[in-house]
Amino acid sequence: MFHNERGISLAETMLSLFMVFLVFGSLLPLIHDMHMRLELKKERHAAYETLHEAAKLIAQSGVDGGTRTVNGIVYSWQSKGHCVDYSDYRGEEQRICLK
Repeated sequence: MFHNERGISLAETMLSLFMVFLVFGSLLPLIHDMHMRLELKKERHAAYETLHEAAKLIAQSGVDGGTRTVNGIVYSWQSKGHCVDYSDYRGEEQRICLK
């Protein structure tokens, strides 16, 4: 085989590390964006669940408003207009209404 090889040189090691950092560095924004979209979808799903629970409460007892807390986010609903209001993880006010 090769009798004069002593292993990987410093230049090869640095080049390999640079390529690994480049690949992971380019994937980080994508992963962050996917995580943000997943959080927004989770919050929206909880808002629709709140609408469903509110509709059941309105039909059963005639309650005209209330709140529900899921994962630290407070979802408040009113029977008039059939809407749910909440602040998403970015602090922006959101409103979901039935049409």
